[in-house]
Amino acid sequence: MSFRRDFSELKEIGVDPAGGWSRQAFSAADIAAHEWLLAKGRDAGLSARYDFFGNVILRLEGEGRAVLIGSHLDTVQNGGAFDGAIGVLAGLEVARRLKAENSPGLPVEVIAFRDEEGRFGPFTGSRAMAGLHDEQTLAKARGADGVLLADVMAAAGFAPANAPREWDDVAAWLELHIEQGPVLEAAGIGLGIVTSIAGQERLSLRFTGRADHAGTAPMDLRRDAFAGAARFAVEFRELIRSSTDPALRGTIGVIKLLPNQGNVVPEQVTLGLEIRSTHAETLSFMRERIEETAKKLALDEGLELRIRRLYSDGPVPMAPALQKVLADAAADLGHQAMFLPSGANHDTGIIGRIVPAAMLFVPSVDGRSHCPEEQTELEQIENAIDVLHRAVATLRSSHPPGLERAEVQ
Repeated sequence: MSFRRDFSELKEIGVDPAGGWSRQAFSAADIAAHEWLLAKGRDAGLSARYDFFGNVILRLEGEGRAVLIGSHLDTVQNGGAFDGAIGVLAGLEVARRLKAENSPGLPVEVIAFRDEEGRFGPFTGSRAMAGLHDEQTLAKARGADGVLLADVMAAAGFAPANAPREWDDVAAWLELHIEQGPVLEAAGIGLGIVTSIAGQERLSLRFTGRADHAGTAPMDLRRDAFAGAARFAVEFRELIRSSTDPALRGTIGVIKLLPNQGNVVPEQVTLGLEIRSTHAETLSFMRERIEETAKKLALDEGLELRIRRLYSDGPVPMAPALQKVLADAAADLGHQAMFLPSGANHDTGIIGRIVPAAMLFVPSVDGRSHCPEEQTELEQIENAIDVLHRAVATLRSSHPPGLERAEVQ
């Protein structure tokens, strides 16, 4: 199978001496990976081009609305070789097979989106193709390293602007991806069919009290910002754990404390948190409970509280018709599959708001991802490619009902 050769070649691009792979968006390694993909597409007899934003589009011509397959080639710093990459390579392999079969049907496009990992913002490339960016904000976007997106894009021959396509010409979007979690491996099942991509709410809570000498300020007279934040952290965890929604996840991943000295009562603590669920009503209800809890605890501790809503994105259900096509393909090929939600977001979470979409997961060894230890058995990926090939062939020849165009939410 060509996939193993492709995967081996791609793994040579962006190897980081510090460990893992580093192909951050519009870096030299990322540019090399996308140039490699263009060459591979042309070698396979596909048309190959960049769009205005730098997303790669390989196309097998046909009649009617196109079936899109893809993912991304960029990685986090010192990341793994599988995240994103196998979805692009799977699309390339499927297009190769269809080209060799020379059977009539819908067009097929393989897409590699730029900056899925968010060096310059969440899902920068797919959002550009969806036309969702505020272009003035995009032009000023910088990475955490201070690099200006406009500068690195200009050096690569692109510009920070939307590159919307004609979505009426698209029948469906499919993405193969590693699970990035332990569910499939624990179940001993090699394929997962995603039912929905979780939505997210991200909040910043800033508790402000008063800085005092740690040795002289009586305990009952203190306005200790950390005491309030710590109480909130415990309550937050209990709120999440007590929910009846099994898809709910909650994480406090950021904490900033001032003045951060051992002999000073903390004056200010900022917490960054997120909640995720595949149920929009859970996210809305839980956000309100979180804010109420924070306000009550701030009052109890004599603290001021500022709440900022940083990010909000609703769940994206996968198209039932496409889920059935994938399930039927797996069954026809003798592979067991299970249905499961995706707690992580993907480019599918952007594209699935516009056109019918579906995702196919393969297991992640020990649930690891975004690290050099990221691993999936190649045979499981090849099985998934077989399923994807059969599903796309079905879609090309007999456009099933239930794939009406969605609207951007």
